[in-house]
Amino acid sequence: MTLEELVSRLAEADDGLTVFAAEPWTAQSDATAVPNPGGSSRPDAEGRAYLLEVFLIRDVLETWRAHRGGAVPSPREACEAVIHYAEHDTYQYPDGEPPLSP
Repeated sequence: MTLEELVSRLAEADDGLTVFAAEPWTAQSDATAVPNPGGSSRPDAEGRAYLLEVFLIRDVLETWRAHRGGAVPSPREACEAVIHYAEHDTYQYPDGEPPLSP
């Protein structure tokens, strides 16, 4: 399954699963969502790298929508937001900068 397919089916995934994907991460990377009871960030048995937990991916996508007036990301946009968060530990804001606090 590709990362794009997995993210598109996120509603079916349990929050406790962890996503691993082949690097370099792209929408077409081979990906899986599996239990990760030890919380390991080591690659899985097939060599796919730890990406994020499902609950974090949901948070990333909710934040993406919130900063875009409730818009729903395309599968590609969703993957880009998830990869951005995994690589930079920050959300992908529309203008590249976090909003200023009031």
